[in-house]
Formats: sequence, structure tokens, C-alpha cells
Amino acid sequence: MSPVNNPISSIVNRNLLTCSPEDTIANSAKAMQETGCSSILVVDDGVPIGIWTERDTLRLDVSNLATFDHPVRDHMNSPVKSIRDDVSIGAAAVRFKEERVRHLLVVDDHDAPIGIITQTDVILKHGEEYYLTLKSVGQAIENPAPVVPEHMFTHEAVKHIRSVPQSAVCVLFDDNTYGIVTEKDITRFVSQKSFPETIGEAASRPLATIHENTNLLEARHRLIKTGFRHLGVNNDKGDIIGLISFSSILSSLQFEYVRRINTILEERSQALKQSQNSLHLAHRIIEASLDGIIIANSEGKIEYVNPTFTTVTGYSADEAIGQTPALLKSGRHEEKYYSDMWQQLSKDGYWQGEIWNRRKNGEVYPEWLTITAIKNDHGSIYQYAGIFCDISERKSQENEIRRLAYFDELTKLPNRRLFSDRLKMGIARSKRHNERLAVMFVDLDHFKKINDTLGHNTGDEILVEAAGRLINCTRDEDTVARLGGDEFVLLFPDIQSVEEVTKVADRIVASFAEPFIVDEHKLFVTSSLGISIFPDDGDEYETLIKNADAAMYRSKDTGRSTFNLFNPAFTEQGMRQLKIEAALRGAIDNNELELFYQPQASAGDGALIAAEALLRWHNEEVGPIGPAAFLPIAQEIGMMTKISIWVLEQACQQLTRWKEKGYQPISIAVNIAPEQIVDKAFPEIVADILKKHGTDGKLLEIEITEGSFIHEPETVRANLNKLKELGLRIAIDDFGTGYSNLGYLKKLPIDYLKIDQSFIQEMFSEQGNRQLVSTIINMSETLGLQSIAEGVETKPQADFLNERGCTLLQGYLLARPEPAEAFERHFLPKYLPMVDDTGD
Repeated sequence: MSPVNNPISSIVNRNLLTCSPEDTIANSAKAMQETGCSSILVVDDGVPIGIWTERDTLRLDVSNLATFDHPVRDHMNSPVKSIRDDVSIGAAAVRFKEERVRHLLVVDDHDAPIGIITQTDVILKHGEEYYLTLKSVGQAIENPAPVVPEHMFTHEAVKHIRSVPQSAVCVLFDDNTYGIVTEKDITRFVSQKSFPETIGEAASRPLATIHENTNLLEARHRLIKTGFRHLGVNNDKGDIIGLISFSSILSSLQFEYVRRINTILEERSQALKQSQNSLHLAHRIIEASLDGIIIANSEGKIEYVNPTFTTVTGYSADEAIGQTPALLKSGRHEEKYYSDMWQQLSKDGYWQGEIWNRRKNGEVYPEWLTITAIKNDHGSIYQYAGIFCDISERKSQENEIRRLAYFDELTKLPNRRLFSDRLKMGIARSKRHNERLAVMFVDLDHFKKINDTLGHNTGDEILVEAAGRLINCTRDEDTVARLGGDEFVLLFPDIQSVEEVTKVADRIVASFAEPFIVDEHKLFVTSSLGISIFPDDGDEYETLIKNADAAMYRSKDTGRSTFNLFNPAFTEQGMRQLKIEAALRGAIDNNELELFYQPQASAGDGALIAAEALLRWHNEEVGPIGPAAFLPIAQEIGMMTKISIWVLEQACQQLTRWKEKGYQPISIAVNIAPEQIVDKAFPEIVADILKKHGTDGKLLEIEITEGSFIHEPETVRANLNKLKELGLRIAIDDFGTGYSNLGYLKKLPIDYLKIDQSFIQEMFSEQGNRQLVSTIINMSETLGLQSIAEGVETKPQADFLNERGCTLLQGYLLARPEPAEAFERHFLPKYLPMVDDTGD
């Protein structure tokens, strides 16, 4: 008998959770939390008078703490909906739909309570897995996903949950990730008599998701496996379009249809035994079935097919009747497959499974087939009834899942998992046949900068084009895979010499030297390569991968756009690189970063005007390392934005501390990463930091490089204007070392040009440098800007700059960078005298 026809007594939860009418809401919720129950039965003198569920918590006024001490009597549902224990699971499913409840009290023949049954119990025990495969999650969604922002007050969000059918809301966080709050969460907070202030604090995150094309059976498996009551449903774009739960799965099941088909088969069996008239009635109903139905005699000759059979197979009833089911053979199964099928039918009277058949037009397709042997009064088989449905779409989805598991969605190249399998098989083959193979790592140079400045769409197009160039440079038997991000890895099996691989490396380097054309942008994206050879550089998967990676990093360190064969010396360097990366990721949380300050003084009288904040990092494991060494690594691993915000916070805090100590105010200059100045949210971030620390924007100066506004000039211009509105001053750092469009520079709200220290240091060794410095100072005056000379170390340099009209000086002549306490002790109480440490 199908599970749907089993009585609910077989699945009922007989552990009734009860309380008295006078028990408080909080205590009742606590009891539900401790037992894992979603409802509690309210009993008075042994008689159920009501029920209180997790859904009922949504009707509470959670903003009023007194609510939690109300008696449960005031908020329970009464009377209690009940159902007899001998009712079938299928009938219970219909009852849930009709009553629009999620809990039913189960009673015996004497109406005595014996347990509770929920919608979830029915879903888990219904047994009609086949029908769940026919419908996708997206088809089961009746309402869009309810979404609230993380800052919404919790009591307002509870009202929102109450108004939506999903009994939950998705919580959208500021970083565009999602969490979820359900009525179960609300019940937990009720039990604690305490609610978080905002819904974001109450949310569970991240929200577990499932794709809209997944079938309901897989959704049910995921809900059971994770223990969640809801899954977010996303589309191909990654948007959350709905929520799926046991309740929505239950409402999607075609219960009437399933019941009707079971009834049809039972009535048909009785009809065959009783009379031809009953059989005729069953045929009429079967003809309306959405599944294909075929009836054959004991010899296997087809006697009847329904219209759906013709729709699926293409064979009409006249063409099929009198033939055997071999008419549909696909040729994909061996004869033993069919002999085993008939053997089981003869033995058990039943067979079910997946089988490949062929339509009349020759197309091969998969179907899910159930065959039942029908016996006469003497126990002999005299007919077979087969019910089947086309599961092509389901198989297509399974193939898509398999493809996604082994191939990169963007480039269509093998992914890390498939490459790992091929490399391990290649190593095994090479060991057996005494062959050599090579592994090559390919990393795109400065790819992150393109993503940050031109956007991920441009970056994706470059990755696709890069994949094509790599394939064009390799043989058919080679493997080109994408590990993720801008990292590719290549496998060269059965090579005769290392030169074979280095020639390919030369072709790849030359190929990437050609520009990438994306949306009228001509972009140059070179590549750094590293190569390891089996068995010379290792005879195991992990060793070959690690050594190729180390060789690739060596290529980056030696100028990029080149390749290197592995050398054991690279490993130590690579390990240090990894050690620096790992330590740098925790530098902020471990309080390892510190700001040093270097004064900026008036070129005329040496008066202290401002200070530049310079970053220092102290890590015992890494050892001494300067900003010029660790900041490029921070850039590579995507930490510059986080570090820049930290520097802004620290600078503003320091200005506040100096103000509280009574020092005269000075400005602090802070360097800003290029990716931040093109971020449209950056001015708002700065405004929030100024407000948080009570800092006057006029005391903050930001320094950007010339290259910061090349790719998105209008965004930079808009951001700088917003920063000026906050009172900030703007400086162009290292001026003269990059490319500047002076016409565009005039349109920017710039206050200072900082002359790069390389020009200052060589002023008296090359006549051209003095002329260049003079030209930059004159240009500043023409543009209405002030000039700052950095790297000033001698009195003659300072005198020359002052004579030429330079406004501010910075460098070792004034002081070396030092911690905040030393800086304020040396400079803040007084004007800064100009001292020549050279002895001239």
C-alpha cells in the first residue's frame, strides 16, 4: 500500500506538550523551545481547550514587556482542530489545506487526545517522491520573498512577518547578504522575555538558498538535511525571489490527483475481478491520467494504452496494441536488464525504476516506470499494468548539476575539482609508463585593479578572453582549468622535454602582451607563469601544485609578464609571502597597525602646519617589513579598502585626542587607495567617520595619486566635490611620476600638488631636475594651488624650494616619522625650527 494511504497513527507524535490556561506566554514559549515543539496544547482539568503555536507569537505586541507575562489563555486558538487517528496521511494532507492550519490534534475512537500531527510530518511521510520530482521550487512559489532591512526595529518586523504567508522574513544587510527570521526565532525571544532591538541582530545568517529550477524532492532533502524550516530561492542572477518551506511543498503536492490515481488502480484491480463494466469505468478515468499507462496480457502483448502513452511515445493505440513493450526498446540496456526485470515481476509482482526508451521518431528518452503484476483468483498473473512518465527534464537538471560540479560557469573550463582528478590520473599514468608531465600556473597581472576600476563585467569578459587565449596556445590533449578569480592552471601530459613547455609559456606570454579590447577600452593585462615538472619537482599532486605556484610568484616578483621554472629556493620565498599574507589579514584585529606622523612645515618660517599619517606594521612572526613591501600585498589580497578606513578612523581619533589635550589644531594628511576614490560610497563613509569622532573636516586632508582618476574621471570628480563639501583638502601625491591630463586637473577641486621626493633628492645632481621642480611649482601657482615638497633632507634643498615659491616642506630635514606621543611631545607645543643635520 502506498504510504499516502497509511493511517496517521503510524506517524503521529505521541509526546503531547501541554500547559495550563494560566501559564504565562514566556513559560509556554520556553517549554516549546526546550522540547523542540512548534505548538503547545492548553489543557484544563484534562480537557484540551486550546492550542498555542509559533505562528501565534506573531500576534503578540513584543514592544510591551508585560505581554510576556500574560496567561496563554488570552492568546490561544480555540477550539482545537482535531482529526481521527485512523484517517489516511493523504486525507490529512487535504484536511490541512482545507482548515488552513499547520497542527492537528490526533484523537482516538473515544475522542481522547493521543498526539499532534503537523504539515511537516505529512511531507516527510507522504511517500510520493515521484510527484515531487515533477515540479520545481520556482513553480511552488506563490508569493515573492518578504524582505526587510537589517536596521528595522524588531517589533515592526514582527508585524511584517504576521502579514506575510511565509511565516518568516528575509533580512537584507548593508553588505547585500541575507539572513532570516522565522516565527520559531520569535518564539525563542518570547521564551527569553527579551527581543533584540533590530531585526538584523535577531537574524540567522547567512540565508541558506536553493535554485529555482531545483525540484521539490531535492528541496525536501535539503530542508531535512540542514534542519532549516525555510530556504531562500534564488534565480540565475543570484536574486532572492522567494522562500520555500515544508508548508509550501505540501500545498504544491497534487494530493487529489495522487489520491485519484491510487483509487483508479485499486478500483481497476477490483473491476478486473468483478466485471467488464467496472473495467470500462476504470478505463475512462485512466484515460484522463497525466501519466502514460500501458496494460499487457500475461504473454506481454499490449492490450491497452491511454492517450498520454501516445503523447509521450508517438505511437497510436492501433500501432501499439498487439505489440510487446519491446516496441519501445532504446538499445541502451543489455538483455540481462530486461530478464532481471521480468524475473522480479514473476517473483514479487512488482518492479519500479528508471529505464531508457525510444519514441517513434527515434528519440531516446528516460522515463520512471512502475509495473504491477495483476493476478486472478487462482493467484496466476494474467495482466501487467505499467505507469510511466517522461523524466527528461529531471535528467537534464541532474546533468546541469554535474556540469556545474566539474566546470567553471564563466569560462566553461574545467574547475579545480576536475583538474585535480586529471592531474592525479596523469601522475598515476606517468609513474606506470615512466613518463614526464608538467603543471603550469598562470596568474593575470593587476587584474584586481581592473575589477575595482572598470567593474566585474569587464573583468569577466577579460577572463573569458584569457581562457580562449590559453586554449589557443595548447594542444588538444592538454588541460586548461580555472581555479578561481584570475588564476588558471594547465596540465601537459606525456612531455618529452622541458623545452616543449617553455615554448608554450613563451606563446602564452606573447599572447597576453596583446591588448584586450572590452567596451572600446584597450586594456593591457599581462600574465605571470610558474612551471613544475614531474618527477623532477615532485611526484605527488600537492607538491607539483605548490611548486608551480611558488614559481609563478617568483615571476611576479621579478617584473611580471614572464615565466619561471621551479627552483627549490622559491619555496622559502613563497612561504614567507604566505606568512605575510596570513599575518596581514589579522593585523587590524590584532592591533598590529600603528600610525606614525611626519610634520609638514611652512617653507618660509618653518612653522608647523600639518602632519602626514604614515602606516607602520609590527608583527613578531613576520619581522621587520616596511609599507613599500606590505602595502602591495594588501592590494593583492583586497585589504586596502579596509586598511584605508582604519587609517581614517585613527587619524580622526588622534585629532580628537590632541584637541582634548589643548594643542593648537593642525591638519592630518591621509593616503587613499585608488579603489576607494572611485567608490561612490566613499564620501558617505568619510562623513560618518567625521561625525562619529566629532572631527572638523577642515583638519583632514586626503592624498590621491595621479593614476587614481584615469579610468573613472567623472566618478572621482564627483567624489572629490562631495569631500570638499565636508571641508576636506585634497592633494595629488607623487606628482610628476604618473600621467596627468592638465586640462582635466583644472576641473578637480585640488588644493595641493606634492612634488615627488625622487625629484627633490636629485635636484643638485641633475640640472634638469631643478628645472622640473621649478616648473611644477610654477604650474601649481598657475592653477591656483599650493605645492608641497616631500623628501627634503638638506638646508640647500629647503632654501632652493623656498626661493622658487614652494609652500610647504616635508622630509628628514624636519623630522623622521614617529609615533603620536613622540610627535606631540616634539612639535605640538611650539613652532618647528629648521635644523640642518648634514653639517653644511
